[in-house]
Amino acid sequence: MKNRLQAPSQLIIRHADRFAGQPLLLVNAPDPEVAAELDVQATWNLHAGYAKRWQRGSGLHHFGELPPHSEATAALVWLPKEKPLTDYIVRALASVLPTGSTIWLVGENRSGIKSIHKVLPDCLEPAQKITSGNHSLLIATAVKQQTTFALESFLTSCELPQPGQEEPLHLASYPGVFAFPSIDAGSAMLLQHLPQWQRGKLLDFACGHGVLGAWLNRAGPELDVSYLDVSCMALAATRKTLEQNGLTGTLLAEEGLPSNLPRYDYVVSHPPFHTGLATDYKIGEQFLRDVHQHLTLSGELWLVANRFLPWPELLEKTFGTYDRIAEDNRFAVYRARLKSRDRKRR
Repeated sequence: MKNRLQAPSQLIIRHADRFAGQPLLLVNAPDPEVAAELDVQATWNLHAGYAKRWQRGSGLHHFGELPPHSEATAALVWLPKEKPLTDYIVRALASVLPTGSTIWLVGENRSGIKSIHKVLPDCLEPAQKITSGNHSLLIATAVKQQTTFALESFLTSCELPQPGQEEPLHLASYPGVFAFPSIDAGSAMLLQHLPQWQRGKLLDFACGHGVLGAWLNRAGPELDVSYLDVSCMALAATRKTLEQNGLTGTLLAEEGLPSNLPRYDYVVSHPPFHTGLATDYKIGEQFLRDVHQHLTLSGELWLVANRFLPWPELLEKTFGTYDRIAEDNRFAVYRARLKSRDRKRR
């Protein structure tokens, strides 16, 4: 079983004795199996998939952009790939842990953990290397001074001119959100080619800060838009984007497309192909295999993707045919439609 765990989790299990006697708050821990070796008081998950794995067990398991208050006297953080998000997490922890509390950080060597001590905030003690192994490193720091913490102090905003609108689209973002703090080139390309639908149900899959759905909703105010992402930071950014533009929508915290989702007239996406540091096609592949089950008759899928990704083959397998609407040297925009006979055959 240990071989199926992520490398940092394997390192933690090997050195579990170092945490003896410390009631722990685990942050974004991907592997619930570590709980058998640790005194876990609570977990703070920023990843909806990790949260669901932990919620199968007992205890205080929290999913959200703010940390829970618990009886923990130390924290163990699985290092995210984004340094701004690491800064966000440790500052948040310094607001809920007592002064002097240890904050452990574990991550793969390629995650940037070897240099993370250079960017830790002043509210923490200097970091010390504790141990290494499994191509990972464990370091420790401590809360020098308990601090106040406000989510809004990490908010960044930008404006995106939108044809046909008097005001630009206001985009909100937080650390850890894809393309923080602005918009990625792929989504910008997709926006140039999306139709202006006027009504119907629309899903923005892997929504990030909600740029695709919000853009379409401004052009079609009668659209019923849902925003789905695995990251609580992305959903918090989407919530703020909607607020700044006077829009409403349904926010969904999911790792993929659950079977209980309704059917949509339109699905738009720039599907991810990374999980943490690793290239991971599984999310995109599963999305393209399942999305037809969530489209109405004649429903449309619009997506943008890096040209090297194998999405065209999956589109053809799932839909039978697709259109390549546009491409440049990096990205391609695709459209696939679910035809009535395809629905009956499935």
